[in-house]
Amino acid sequence: MLLSQFRNRTCLGSLVSRGRGLNFVRQFGKCIEPMRTLIAVMLACSLGLTACGDGGSSSKQVLSGNWQLMLTNTATSAVKSESGFFVQSGDSLAGGLLLAGQTACPGVGSAQGQVKGSNVSITVNQVGETVNLTGTAASDGSKMSGDYSIFASPCGANQVGTWTADQVHTLTGNFTATFTSTTTPGLVMDFTGMIAQGPNNGGSTAILTGSMMSSDAPCLSNASVTGQISGTAVVFNLLGPEGTAVGQYVGTATPDASTITGTYDLFPQASGACKDFGNGTVTLQPGAGA
Repeated sequence: MLLSQFRNRTCLGSLVSRGRGLNFVRQFGKCIEPMRTLIAVMLACSLGLTACGDGGSSSKQVLSGNWQLMLTNTATSAVKSESGFFVQSGDSLAGGLLLAGQTACPGVGSAQGQVKGSNVSITVNQVGETVNLTGTAASDGSKMSGDYSIFASPCGANQVGTWTADQVHTLTGNFTATFTSTTTPGLVMDFTGMIAQGPNNGGSTAILTGSMMSSDAPCLSNASVTGQISGTAVVFNLLGPEGTAVGQYVGTATPDASTITGTYDLFPQASGACKDFGNGTVTLQPGAGA
């Protein structure tokens, strides 16, 4: 419409007219607003500020990342989980998901999917069964939900249900931790440390590396950390100065990766001391995990 106004003979005639009289001014005035609007729209399109193309584009859907999915069986209310990483490229999704929970067929499967606007469809080829997920994604890519169906062959049983999903923030930053012993009454150990999450390679897990130290833990003054994250499931393997395993922490993170709650297990060392077990909370400092 704007282009047709700009192209009309009156406008063009005014612009190419060599006259300098009142008629030229009147005719040129008719062209000013269409020209201004046309230029503004063209500039916005070039900067990608408006949806100048297909209204179904999913360019604003940022689904690449770590996801925690919960699947609820309509018939039995049994709940199973899928966790892992998606990589989005245009309208396509690919990744790896770990199936766990109330299922006869746990294991890692490859995922492929399509994104059209807010609509999402994902197929996960699990061990002995195929999981089909359809639904919608939030405009900011933080959540998804919809219906699922499972075709079981040869493992498990066919079923249908509903699913929800949360994108888990990156687990990177400084943290504090408190370990409370359940085997040694009154023993509370405080730690500070840092953790860094590795790149998203489209697998079911990403690596974690870091370190932690304590001034009041009886025999764990410092340790390096190696581990993994899949969805909200987190594992810290604690290593001593010589690289020997001195303990492990297993926990569940909140979707915003601000807090992890779980249990720790400190292994006995050569002297037989330091064996301990208890509950642990890890808190990332503000600004981490974004």
